[in-house]
Amino acid sequence: MSRRMSTPSAAQIRWINAAAIYEAMRARESCTAGDLMTATGLSRPTVHTTCDWLIAQNLVAEVVSDLVQDAQPGRPARRYRINPRAGFVLALDIRESRVTGAVADLTGGICSELCRDIAADPSLRSQAAVHGPSIAHELVELAGIDAGSVWQVCVSIPAPVQSREYAPSTAAQYRADTRDVITELEQTLPWPVVAENDANLAMIGEQWQGAAHHHDNAVLLDVCEHGFGAGLIVNGRLVRGSSGLAGEMTSVDLLSGMGPAGGVARKVAQLGAEAVRDASGTGPSPAQTGALFDLAHGDPEQVTDEMVFAALDVGDPAARRIADQVGAIVARPIAMLATLLDPELVVICGLSAEAADRLMPPIEEQTLELYRRLAAPPPRLALSALGGRATVIGGVRRALNEVEGRLFGSPHSDRWPATALRAADAQ
Repeated sequence: MSRRMSTPSAAQIRWINAAAIYEAMRARESCTAGDLMTATGLSRPTVHTTCDWLIAQNLVAEVVSDLVQDAQPGRPARRYRINPRAGFVLALDIRESRVTGAVADLTGGICSELCRDIAADPSLRSQAAVHGPSIAHELVELAGIDAGSVWQVCVSIPAPVQSREYAPSTAAQYRADTRDVITELEQTLPWPVVAENDANLAMIGEQWQGAAHHHDNAVLLDVCEHGFGAGLIVNGRLVRGSSGLAGEMTSVDLLSGMGPAGGVARKVAQLGAEAVRDASGTGPSPAQTGALFDLAHGDPEQVTDEMVFAALDVGDPAARRIADQVGAIVARPIAMLATLLDPELVVICGLSAEAADRLMPPIEEQTLELYRRLAAPPPRLALSALGGRATVIGGVRRALNEVEGRLFGSPHSDRWPATALRAADAQ
């Protein structure tokens, strides 16, 4: 038995056309009706009618040109742009010892931004309760806007987020504290709140404004202090999996040799301490002393990642071996993700500038070596272009997606539908 498809109403067609036109405007500072016709396939009358309707909703503004028309007879072409200050979004990234946030307008322009160190507390709920509302209101004040003009908040959480409910995953190890974070913020902030995984937001940010711009197939590998995490973009869409666990890499942490927590900096320091212990004759494989041994005064307990990097800079063999070991550790999840998903690009984030300068060459070398053994072409590797801002920039884009989805009837979309119905043109 065939289903009869209902004909969309005039109101539905208007909203779909409005969504297509608004999306086309996102890619340009301003555009003419001709630009919009090319981008959407809509007729000139439909474009102008829809733009007039968007202007009436205060979402779009007509650009007034100060240029004097010389040799061009007739009325100058009308130009349109998104009205950036029709509303605002707010992004928060709350960590154990740091809060980062930003307020942005509807074009994604940053109006205020801050990053603040806070007293360390492993309870994210406690950090959200103590610092979330105050930082959010401070950002609004710094932006010079009215609190009522904020349309959406996106908060980053270090846990899986389900695709449909947009709530923290029910996986047992993530259940309690992260759900409490969202509940806490929903109860204390006067705006709608949406949660998203931190690595996913970093991937969204890098695709929007960073190293993965214009890439529809990319992986972000976050070498954070809690171990590896990944954000995955496949065919232009964020991948979460059936329960939000896509990109969670706890098993890879163990298999790669990174360990469940601590990140690259701690691993470098740990390997450095082992090297100093060996050089002192107390380790399992006594070795010669060198620059690293001297910097630590022969005491393994004093070794830091900065000491290892300083020793590497002067050619210390032990430090070089450590860099190669860490390069091999990071190369393994890169190879695993890349062979599974076949991305154009792998973006590495979570490295300090100091670590990136010293470790990217061995990471690239070890990745190439793995791919030689796999007899496969390696993906391009790139450092995060946004650094510590990637998650917040991704939070801005995620909040804008939520706003645009509500405005134009595509709730929770990670990418707007680019195709508009042409029915209005046929009428």
